[in-house]
Amino acid sequence: MVDVNNRDFLEFYLAQMAAKQVSTGHRLVDVLDVHWYPEAQGASSAPGGKTRITEENTEPGVVAARKQAPRSLWDSTYTEDSWITQFSTNGPIRLLPRLEDKIAANYPGTRLSITEYNYGGANHISGAIAQADVLGIFGREGLFAATLWRLASNNDFLYGGFDMYRNYDGASGSFGDTSIRATTSDVATATVYGSVDAGNAAHMVLVCINKNDAPRSAAIAITHTVQFHTARVYQLTGANSTPQRQADLNLTLTNALQYTMPANSVTTLVLLP
Repeated sequence: MVDVNNRDFLEFYLAQMAAKQVSTGHRLVDVLDVHWYPEAQGASSAPGGKTRITEENTEPGVVAARKQAPRSLWDSTYTEDSWITQFSTNGPIRLLPRLEDKIAANYPGTRLSITEYNYGGANHISGAIAQADVLGIFGREGLFAATLWRLASNNDFLYGGFDMYRNYDGASGSFGDTSIRATTSDVATATVYGSVDAGNAAHMVLVCINKNDAPRSAAIAITHTVQFHTARVYQLTGANSTPQRQADLNLTLTNALQYTMPANSVTTLVLLP
């Protein structure tokens, strides 16, 4: 984004605020806030053959694009189909690292927030998958704040995506307050986010996302000083917009388990010693 003088507006703004802080002795901006409505498109029957993922369209091409779109928040290997990648970034967007780089270069110490965003599919499992993926990314990348902006009247599956972090058991069961390293072998088809609690490191919660149209078996290995013996399982699938409790899993191996994720699903695993 450039201003009338062809300067990158955010870089100019941050640099000016930093300079003013020097002259006043006071920090003038604590948080840089942006809005983010993805422009990614997927193949559809609409005129032109494509539909933006923020729509409520659930054709296969749009659903596939919606499930991948969160990768544009961070992934330097992913290029979405949008005017942004074609005419602005000329490749991967990397929104959060891109903005953090501007902050680091022009006004270090400024936090980052996104107070409007929406990935569409408000009442479809693809919307829940994107929402859950986005929340995990926001937490992992250290976003100061984020706010969903509703674009549809029925948002049940979007709320289900929130529940997988904040109310997976219907009793305010929550993802931990401390993010931990969690990786998968193929972020295009599956992602995982992990947490512990600062006051109770033995309380570990994982959110596992399967973007595939078929079940996928996941081998999960955990590095921790605590040995876990049980995993409580809560699932969100296209069959229901609220998390469903499943049978517990017993960890017969030392801090390792095999778990089959249902097709197009979000699963919260609560690990217990």
